[in-house]
Order: sequence, then structure tokens, then C-alpha cells
Amino acid sequence: MNIKPQKGMQEYLPDAAALRDRLMSLILDTYTRCGFTRIYTPAVESAENLDKSDGGDNLNLIFKILKRGEKLDAALAKTPVDEKELCDLGLRYDLTLPLSRYYANNRNSLPSPFKCIQIDKVYRAERPQRGRLREFVQCDIDILGSDSICSEIELISVTAKALGKIGIGDFTVRVNDRRILRNSLMTMGFPEDTLDTVSVTFDKLDKIGADGVAAELTEKQMPEDAINKLRGLIESGSITLGGMEKYCSEDAKPMIESLRTIIETADKLSPDYKVVYDPSLVRGQGYYTGTVFEVASEKFGGTVAGGGRYDGLIGRFTGENVPAVGFSIGFERIFSIVTENNIALAGSRKKTAILYKQEDILEAIAKSAELEEESDVTLVLVPNPKKVDKLYSKTKNAGFDEIIKLNV
Repeated sequence: MNIKPQKGMQEYLPDAAALRDRLMSLILDTYTRCGFTRIYTPAVESAENLDKSDGGDNLNLIFKILKRGEKLDAALAKTPVDEKELCDLGLRYDLTLPLSRYYANNRNSLPSPFKCIQIDKVYRAERPQRGRLREFVQCDIDILGSDSICSEIELISVTAKALGKIGIGDFTVRVNDRRILRNSLMTMGFPEDTLDTVSVTFDKLDKIGADGVAAELTEKQMPEDAINKLRGLIESGSITLGGMEKYCSEDAKPMIESLRTIIETADKLSPDYKVVYDPSLVRGQGYYTGTVFEVASEKFGGTVAGGGRYDGLIGRFTGENVPAVGFSIGFERIFSIVTENNIALAGSRKKTAILYKQEDILEAIAKSAELEEESDVTLVLVPNPKKVDKLYSKTKNAGFDEIIKLNV
């Protein structure tokens, strides 16, 4: 039998598992201290819910679960076999869709606004490669039931606080509003039914540049005049909200003012990070309806957190509009940064080993309890040291800060 984990799935040795636990604990402690409450949702969701969630490219990465028993037999008996009829369940690809269903099911028992935490595993049928796992952890905080821009400001603040406690160095919070981008693209002359595909191309600006964006839009047969206007905006230099306003209709002005308030207020909260406007930021999930944000690490590169407002998703379950916005820390990316750069997490416990003989087990446990009372320490009992010096050396190399020999 194969002893290796499946591709895209990870297993962790004790030291790595302990580091992951400490990292999760630090993030969770920050979230709870800021007034958020933890919830749990199932890893398995209805295939229908997942398919209708507007999850963008993630909808192509759902792990689907076959029907069972007579239902599967009936689906297989049809000619031709309809693949969509074979599955009725799937593994969640993120935590936002399950949260929306959870809120719809439990809303009468929840406060409003509802501030919640989800730290859990999600699954995507990715092509396994560095940084792309099929099973991974997300750390989400969400505020449901409030349309106030204070929700965005609070989420930026709390997420930044958690990242600051982890100690990954300088980072920048990039913010945009998809409604402003869509309005500007329509004003430039892009047809309304092409705005999603145009936005996806514009989102690649930092990778392919102005020429690449123009070439891809030309390939998609977009209007030449609209492409030239978008290129003119890009080549005008650093795009500010004021500059974007020139390409928007009057309808977008309230959105622009709201976004400006979010950015300016959030940027004043701490000197340890910057909050900036990024008009090319779109994010892939189709359920985002307004503000979107990402956190980029200055020191280590890449995105370490992201999120946005999804005011329409809960309403698909309830039939009533419920405003919602969330921010998610990319746990696996953070774990890689901490591991590869030997970042010492705040509040890490001292690790102590107690070497003892079998007949001294009661004394060893008593000693362990005494040390536990005195300080915040991780204690490991190591019995029956026949070769004390060899065991001492081996234990020390295992990363213990202190080794106590008890009657040996």
C-alpha cells in the first residue's frame, strides 16, 4: 500500500504541527480579542449551492462527491449518462459560501451585525505545485448584516493587527471597489456584458503591463476606442481615485467618496502598514459586489490576505438582501514565510524535557505539575533513559530549551 499522502495534501511532523498550532492560536487570539466569535461549518456542501455560488475559476476546482446506493444506480442507468446527475455533494472550496448558508439557516439566533471567525480546511482540485495545495487552511473574519463602511475599516485593522503580531514585516493593503471599475469601463465604451472578462484582463496589469492588457483585450475583440481609453488611463502614471473619477459617470461619485473614506481612515490607524488604492484589483470570485482588498508583503512578496464585500450571496438563500464583507488570511502562505525565514512567533513557549526512570514516574509527573504552575512551558516526560548521555544529546538536538535529569 502507498504510504505517501495524496498529491496536494500535506502531513506535518510534530515540530511543524506545533508551529502551525501556535500560528493559528495567535491569529485566533487576535480575532477574538477584537470581538469576533468562532463558528464551525461542514466541509461538505450541496453541489447545487456550490455550483450557483459565483466562485469564479474555483467552480472548476470543486471536489465532487458521487451519489450513493440507488440514487447513483439510477443516474448511471440513464443513457447517455449525465455527469451533473452523478453528484449531489461537494467539498467546500472556500469558507464564504458555507458561511452564507450558515447565516441563512441560523440568522434568528445570531446577533446583528454578526462578527464571526472561521479557521478551517478548504479543498480545491488544483494542479499540485509550490504554493498550490488541494487541502489547505483559511483564516476568515466576516461581518454580516452591516452595510456601513466601518465594517471594511474594522476588517482591515483587525487583519493587519494579526499580521503584525506574526511578524512578517512591512506590508501594503490594496483596496478597490468593483462597482467603480465597472462604471469606468462602461463609460469608456466596453459593453456591459463584457465587463467581467475585461476586469479579469485588467487584473493582470502588474504581470503583463499596458501592452499586454491592450493585446489581450484586442484578442477578445473589444471596441478599439474603449481599449485606447483604458490604455490612456494606465499610461497616465499612478492611477489615483481622483484620476479614475474622470472616467466615471456621476452615479459613481458616492462610491468613490466611500472608498476614499475607507482608504484614508484605515491608513491612519497604524504607521506600520500602508493602505492604497489599486484600480486593477478585482479578485476572482464573482460573488464580490463592491469593495475588494488584498494584503501584499513588501519583504517576502506575493499576497498574504484578501477579501471583499459580497452583499448578494446570503440573499440567494433567504430571498432578502443581507450585506456582508469578509477578510481572509492565507494561512499556508504565512506558514511558509514563518518556516522558511525562521520567524520566532510572539509568546512561543519554552520547551522542557524531564528524563526519569520508570520507578520515578510519580515524582516526574509531580515535577512537571510544579514547573507548569511556575511558568508557561511545554513539558515532555522522557522515561527509561538506559544511556543517559546519549539520550540527553538526542533530546537536546530535538530543540528543547531545557533538559532536567530526575534521579538519573
